[in-house]
Amino acid sequence: MRSYIQCFFLCCYGIFGSLNLLNAQLKHCLIDVTETVTTMPVHLLPFEGSAPNGEKLAVNNLYFLKNGKPWLPVMGEIHYTRVPENDWEQAIRKMKAGGLSIIATYVFWNEHEIRQGVFDWTKRRNLREFIRLCQKNGVYVWLRIGPWCHGEQLNGGHPEWIHQMKGKRSNDPVYLKAAQGLFVEIGKQAKGLFFKDGGPVIGVQLENEYASGDPDHIHELKKIASRAGIQPVYWSITANTIFRDKELEVIPLQGSYPYRGWEKNGGKATKDFLYGNDQWIMSDALGRLYYDVSLFPRGLCEQGCGSQMTYANRFTVEPHIVEAHLQNQLGRGMNLIGYYMFHGGTQTPGLKEPGHPESYDFQSPVGEFGVVRPSYHNLKIIHHFLRDFGSDLAAMRVIEPKNPVRNELDSQSVRYVARENNNSGFVFFCNAQVRVSMPDKKVNLSVKLKDETIQFPPFLLKGQTSPILPFNLAAGGILIKYATAQPLARLENGNRTTLVFSALPGVEARFKLDSKTRNATQELILKPGESRLLQSINNNQLELVLLSGDQALQSWRVNKAGKELLLISSANLQENERGLEWRQVNNPLLKISVIPAGQISSIVNFPGFRVKSKNGFDEFSQVQPVIRHSIKHTGTGSNEVVFSTPGKLRLGISDWLVTLKYLGDSGVLYYKDSLISDHLNHGQEWKFYLKAMPPEKSLTIKIKGQENTPAGKTGQVTLFDVQPEYFFPVFFKKD
Repeated sequence: MRSYIQCFFLCCYGIFGSLNLLNAQLKHCLIDVTETVTTMPVHLLPFEGSAPNGEKLAVNNLYFLKNGKPWLPVMGEIHYTRVPENDWEQAIRKMKAGGLSIIATYVFWNEHEIRQGVFDWTKRRNLREFIRLCQKNGVYVWLRIGPWCHGEQLNGGHPEWIHQMKGKRSNDPVYLKAAQGLFVEIGKQAKGLFFKDGGPVIGVQLENEYASGDPDHIHELKKIASRAGIQPVYWSITANTIFRDKELEVIPLQGSYPYRGWEKNGGKATKDFLYGNDQWIMSDALGRLYYDVSLFPRGLCEQGCGSQMTYANRFTVEPHIVEAHLQNQLGRGMNLIGYYMFHGGTQTPGLKEPGHPESYDFQSPVGEFGVVRPSYHNLKIIHHFLRDFGSDLAAMRVIEPKNPVRNELDSQSVRYVARENNNSGFVFFCNAQVRVSMPDKKVNLSVKLKDETIQFPPFLLKGQTSPILPFNLAAGGILIKYATAQPLARLENGNRTTLVFSALPGVEARFKLDSKTRNATQELILKPGESRLLQSINNNQLELVLLSGDQALQSWRVNKAGKELLLISSANLQENERGLEWRQVNNPLLKISVIPAGQISSIVNFPGFRVKSKNGFDEFSQVQPVIRHSIKHTGTGSNEVVFSTPGKLRLGISDWLVTLKYLGDSGVLYYKDSLISDHLNHGQEWKFYLKAMPPEKSLTIKIKGQENTPAGKTGQVTLFDVQPEYFFPVFFKKD
C-alpha cells in the first residue's frame, strides 16, 4: 500500500512540477498603446498623378496613396533582357499571381547601346513590348534607368566607352550628354505608356547606390530625364544615395538582404530579424543615415528574397527565412515592399560582372527558367494579407515593447512589435533568425489600450515561424477582439464578408468576439477546414474560415466580375484575359477548393470537372490521362549527359521539368558549343523547364570539378529526371 501512495505523490509532484516548468517558461509580452509615442506630422510629397480612367496615385511622408486611400504596394524585380522574350508574359503572370502589383526592371545601358550611337531595342531588348505586356496583364511598372545600375552587369551597365570616361557618374557635361542620349531612347520606348497616358509606368529610379560624389547629380539626372519625355508619378533612388533631400525631388528606397552573396557563405546572422533599434535599417546596414527620414515614407526597392551566388560564396535560401524577413520589415513600418530578385534570369553573353556564373537565378521565388520555388508560396501568404489589410496597416504606427531584443544571437527572448491605429492593429512575432535555430516559446500576450486590456490566451510560438496576430479587427460589422490565428484574406461579396485565417502550428485557433455580436458565445474555436457564419446587429454576415498552414500555402486570390474568391490548390495558377490556367508537375489530378461557396459558378465554366460542396467550400476536380515522358537521355552516372528537347507539346502538357542531381563543383548546359546557362552546386537540385530550350535539339550537360567535400569525389550526374507539367485551363464566362 505504501508503494502505491508513494507513486501517487510522485505522480502529483511530476504533474505540478511540469506545470511549474511551463509557468517558468511562459514569456510575458506586453504592447502598451497608451505610452506616449512621438508621431510625425503628415505632409503630401510632390508626386501625384491621374490616369485617363480617373485613377489617382500620390504619396505622403508615411505611406503611398491610391485613389485617396492608404496603399501598401508589393513590387518585384525581373530583368527583361535576361529572360527570353517568348517567356515574358508567363513570367509576368506568375509574378502577378504571386501577389505583386508592380514589376520593376533595370534598363542596362550596355544592353542597348551596343556601339556608340547605335541602339538595339529588339527581341530580348524590346523594352516597349515588355511594358506593353505588363499593361495587358494589369500590373504597374517601375523602371530603374541608371545610367549606372550594377545588377552584377559588366561595368554596372555602362558601355565600355562610358566606363573609360573620367567624368562618369558626375555632372561632367560629356557624361550628362551621353546619359541624355540614353534617356531620350528610353523616353521613346515608354512613350504613351506612362500612368498619365493610361499606361502602367508609375515609377522611375535614377542611378543606384550613389553614396559619394556630387549631391546635385541626382537633380541633373532627373532634369534631363524629364526633358527626354520620362514622366512617371514617382521618382526614386536607393537609400544610400546622396541627394537634395530637403527639396523632395526623389523618394529614397532601401535594400536589405538576409542572404548576402557578396559575403562568405552568404553572410552571418543579421539584425534584420530584430524589429531593430534602427527602424529604418540604414544605421545598422549602411553605417549612417543619408537623409532626413521624417520627410519620406519607409519603402524598399531591394528586399532580398534570394541572392546571387559566386564561385566562392554558396548557400541555400530557406523559405521560412524569406517569409520572416518580409514580416519583420512590415513590423518595422515598411509601407512599400520591393523584391530583388523576384524572378531570376540568365546573363547576356559577354555582359556579366567578372566572378559570377552565367546564371542569374538568385534562388529567387521564380527561378531562372520559371520554376516556382517554395519561397514563392511563403511570401504569397503575406501578399494576400497585404492585399486585403495593407490599406489599414499602412496608416498604423509602430509600437515597440518596453525591452525589445537588440542582440541577433539572442534566441531565448521573444521578438515582437505591433502596428496600431485607433486601438486596432496587428502584433508581429519573429521567432526566426537567419543562421540561428530558434526554440519554441510559450507566450502570454497582453495589449494595453486606453480603455481596456486585451488578454490573449497563452499560445505556443513555434521556432522558425513568424506569425501575425490581430486585435480589434473589424469585418462584416463584427469586431474580433483577438484571434490566435493569422489573418490571410478578407473577401467582400455584397453584405457578406468572408474572413480567412491560417492556423498556426501547435496553436488552437480561438476567436474572441465583441459582446455586441449577435452570437450565442463570445469565443469560438475553429479547426482547420472549419467555418462559422456570424451575424452582426445590423444584419451583415461574417463567415470565419480557418485553413491549415498547407492550405494557406496553396491559396490563390481571384477577383472577377465583382466576386472576391480564394482558391486552394496544390497546382500553380496563372490568370489571363480568357480565364484561369492551372499547371501541376507530374500529377494529372487537379483539385480546387473555393471560398466562399456558391460564388465561382457565375464566373467560370468547369466542363469536365466533378463538383461538390463540403464545409462551406466548393470543391472541383479533374483528371487528365497520364503521360509518360519520351525525353531520351544518356550519361547518368558519368560527368556528361546528352538529352533531347521536345518539339510541339502534347495536348494537356504545358512543359517538361528536368530535375538534376550531381556530384561536382558546377554544371554547364550547352547547345552545341553555345553555353545556355550554368549551375553552382550548393546542395540543391538543379531544375529547369525544356520549353525555353531550342526545340527538337540535342543538349549537353557537363559536370565540372570535384564535389566540395573532403572525399573530393569526381563529378558525375546521379539523377536525371524528366516530368510532365500538366495543363488545366478554366475559362471565364462571357459577360
